[in-house]
Amino acid sequence: MHDALVHVAELSRRAYIVMQVVPVGNGANAGLGGAFYIAAADGMAETLQVEGVEEQTTEKRSVVRKAAVIFDRVRADALPRDTSRDLVLKVADEKWKP
Repeated sequence: MHDALVHVAELSRRAYIVMQVVPVGNGANAGLGGAFYIAAADGMAETLQVEGVEEQTTEKRSVVRKAAVIFDRVRADALPRDTSRDLVLKVADEKWKP
């Protein structure tokens, strides 16, 4: 686990990778409903994929917009990028270092 956390933290130093931690002290947040992905490409409708017992995909604009709002709420509750990276490295060393 230590090596995996350090690897993820190091990947987050790349300009195109963002890792943000939502502190457990914040309590419940909109992101606890599960993982989802929003994809968009020029000339195509945005598509939402939701993981769960059954994976679901939709292009229904109202549903995609709701997911985007949830994503924005989770990011608003998250620590900044550098602070998140520092916390992950700290936890990796304190709890998982061999």
